[in-house]
Amino acid sequence: MKILVVFIDMIRPNRLSLFNSNVKSDTQLDLSLKKFGGTYYTNCFTQGPDTPRGIGVFTTGSVPHKNGCSTRLKWPRYFLNKELRTVYDLFIERDYKMTFFSNPNERETGIFPENIANLEIHNHNYDLDKYLSDIKLEENHFVFISIPDFHWSFDDHGYSTYGEKQAYKDVKKTYDVIFKNFNKDEFDHIFIFSDHGFKFTHESIREREAKYLQLNEDRTNILMIHRKKGEENIKYDDRMCSIADVYPTLQDILAEKISDGISFLSKNEREYVIVEDHFDFSPSVNQNIEIWAVIRKNIIYIRTLENGYVLDRNNRGIEISINKENDDVLKKNSSFSKYIEEYEQVFKYREFIFKQTSFLHGGPREKKSKLIKYLYILKDSIFEGFLK
Repeated sequence: MKILVVFIDMIRPNRLSLFNSNVKSDTQLDLSLKKFGGTYYTNCFTQGPDTPRGIGVFTTGSVPHKNGCSTRLKWPRYFLNKELRTVYDLFIERDYKMTFFSNPNERETGIFPENIANLEIHNHNYDLDKYLSDIKLEENHFVFISIPDFHWSFDDHGYSTYGEKQAYKDVKKTYDVIFKNFNKDEFDHIFIFSDHGFKFTHESIREREAKYLQLNEDRTNILMIHRKKGEENIKYDDRMCSIADVYPTLQDILAEKISDGISFLSKNEREYVIVEDHFDFSPSVNQNIEIWAVIRKNIIYIRTLENGYVLDRNNRGIEISINKENDDVLKKNSSFSKYIEEYEQVFKYREFIFKQTSFLHGGPREKKSKLIKYLYILKDSIFEGFLK
């Protein structure tokens, strides 16, 4: 069995004409993917919309709050739960030949688990063309190629439509190098996927008072394509699925009992996909999760600690409402239960502390306005400065 996995960082399907009929012009990536064939999954989502968590889920088939890569800075090499069996272990245990290509800097950052990063199966420079031209595919061979070019090109040119256009040009060049060296029908199965989407800078500015919208489809919906040998036409599949389902699909392909999740080869689908994320993306130790989502076929329920938002996926309407059913789903299947319990206790305490009552000597409390408090502080500052 020959299997190829191509990971393209940060592709956002609703910006591709293949996935969104409102996109009238083909991007450079559309032009290549239109010729590829296979099944294109239109309702596939990530449980963690950044590379450390997205790849952590791909690697284990397990969600972020269980696999160790629970925040956006926890990479698999350093934080993955070592007790979990990884997607790469499926092939190691079967003595598959394994060939990996990735940017060496990305590898050092931690995209692969420690045991995989230390194997002599990786490239040592940036020459993808030369590396692939030297590969001789064996009967049982697993090839993994990581392409960060779209993300990096976007970073270089800025998160504008101009930057997006340049990024598609760069990623297409790399994609074309792969299939210049490989005939797609050399492989029994090929997977092409992204780990998360993105937001344009103008979208972030326009929606600055609606930060919860960072968990709509723009960042959570991902590219997912599965091609079997000989499939020349494109077939669309709108089943709810996630990046975690690559793991059970590979178990299915390898005739192994599925440990968890749903194989793409089955006719089953997920009822929902749960996403966890941050509001603050700046690097820090002990980052907190601050926003959650339950993504269903018809709605996206987004939950902060303060409120809930129901996004209609068809008419784009938004209702501000806390939904007990979806809250229960989050409590049972994510870190939400831990955070909401602490939040409720903390703010119950604040409610009592700031509640207007009498002093114990019987006199009334008189709360000054913020302006009056500020004037007293200003007076102190001026007086202290005068004394110096």
